[in-house]
Amino acid sequence: MNGKIPSNWLPDWQFGDPTMLLVALLPLAFALWFFFRKKRAPKDSLPFSSWSELLEKERKRTRRAFRLLFAFFLVGLLGLALGAARPHRVKAWAKRFSEGIDIVLVLDLSESMEADDLVPTRFIAAKKVIGDFIAKRTDDRIGLVVFGGESVTKAPLTRDYGFLRDAVRDLRLRELKQGTAIGMGLANGISRLRGSESHSKVLVLLTDGDNNVGAVNPVTASLLARQEGIKIYAIAMGAADRVVVPIYAYDEFGRKTQLVAQVPSYLNPELMRRLAANTGGRAWMARDTGALQQVLQEIDRLEKTRVRLQPMQKKEELFTIPALVAFFLLMLTVLLLETRFRWVPVPTAKRPK
Repeated sequence: MNGKIPSNWLPDWQFGDPTMLLVALLPLAFALWFFFRKKRAPKDSLPFSSWSELLEKERKRTRRAFRLLFAFFLVGLLGLALGAARPHRVKAWAKRFSEGIDIVLVLDLSESMEADDLVPTRFIAAKKVIGDFIAKRTDDRIGLVVFGGESVTKAPLTRDYGFLRDAVRDLRLRELKQGTAIGMGLANGISRLRGSESHSKVLVLLTDGDNNVGAVNPVTASLLARQEGIKIYAIAMGAADRVVVPIYAYDEFGRKTQLVAQVPSYLNPELMRRLAANTGGRAWMARDTGALQQVLQEIDRLEKTRVRLQPMQKKEELFTIPALVAFFLLMLTVLLLETRFRWVPVPTAKRPK
């Protein structure tokens, strides 16, 4: 506990001036006195008189009517006391303010991503864990950049997670020039984040190779990222030094033939660590699908959206309800006393001398 009363502990009903409720004791005391007082006959009256006999039939009905008027009067006084106590209803809640993170996923689409050392392939495993990562974020803007021998943006920073998942699902290998232009992929991701006012900006790089093409050096790109306040989380994917990769050949008629070739794995863990260290990020080696999934889960834990809860209250004044009831009953009492139940003097019999 931090010493503050939680908003859900606040009562729904409160009084602005509860001391005014003591005024309500006055009409209650008056009512008790009225109903329990001793009734005595006037000194100059006779037990039986002509006027008493004439009024005997009306007396009971009149007494009931005046008791009802007296009850109206007492309830009106109670309403005035309640209105003066200023009853109100308090609605308390916490308003949620989230400070999201801007994240750009930079994915390698080179041919070697079709290697099957990650199940079923590096590329399919990467698409799955990226989809799971997007599904766990709630308030962040996420963008998607892909690269091979060149780099393109598949999705700008957005909170439309359905659109993002569709963009990931529609990714295909060999849709870009071949090669591994890590520097260009990073530079494209940095341009997506440049100008962002988010408190945290992150690039998540997933690649299975070393930079071998492109006009931008990856280390230079990482220094630019540091200048822009962007952290790089670099993930090197691959389990073996040599991997089997499908190769497609086409004959003179355009018919495609699939071959397989064993090629070296050009992973460069040292480059990944350097890129991350230059920006205050981290680097990982993902040797299998499970490890890749754990890496994305760890990034999800490292980059948490800041959520602030601001206590809010709304006060609804309710004094008008008892005040209106009191006004209505008191006015009705006065009106009836001046019309239907108006007092009329009645002559009394004189006592014999």
